[in-house]
Amino acid sequence: MDNGTVFAAGLTATTGLAFVAAALHALRPGSPVRGWFGVDPADDAAVRSNAAVVGASGVGLVALATAVGVGVSERAIGTASVLAGGGACATLGWLIRYRDRRDLLTTPGASRKTARRLGAAAMLCGFLVLPLAPAIWFGASAALVVGLAVGGALGSLVAVGVAYR
Repeated sequence: MDNGTVFAAGLTATTGLAFVAAALHALRPGSPVRGWFGVDPADDAAVRSNAAVVGASGVGLVALATAVGVGVSERAIGTASVLAGGGACATLGWLIRYRDRRDLLTTPGASRKTARRLGAAAMLCGFLVLPLAPAIWFGASAALVVGLAVGGALGSLVAVGVAYR
């Protein structure tokens, strides 16, 4: 493994561990980290929900760094990353939209209507990234992968913009 890959994997693992540490630290009452999530620091349920999302993201980053470190193929890492990220985004959107988990939003005081739109936008963002998985797995051309990525990003941007209207 070359030095650049070692550095990138180390930086990714360090970032993931920092996410996990921040999530764990936020669970302590009175912690200054509780205010980082964009919710009322006194709202334990909202802080716990957001800490769970941040902690899960950190665990995912550590898993990614570990996979790179042990030499898992780029194709497998790319496909798994897209599937995990898209699935997590769609699941988060579903929780917000259908389970009224407004505490997962970093928009304080979002109305139920706005939260439902944002949940739908998050689900759409997750679904828009999923076509990248087979493109990466089957070795599609760089132009197709970039097109899918840019198209998904633009679609996501529009979806979130419309949700906030």
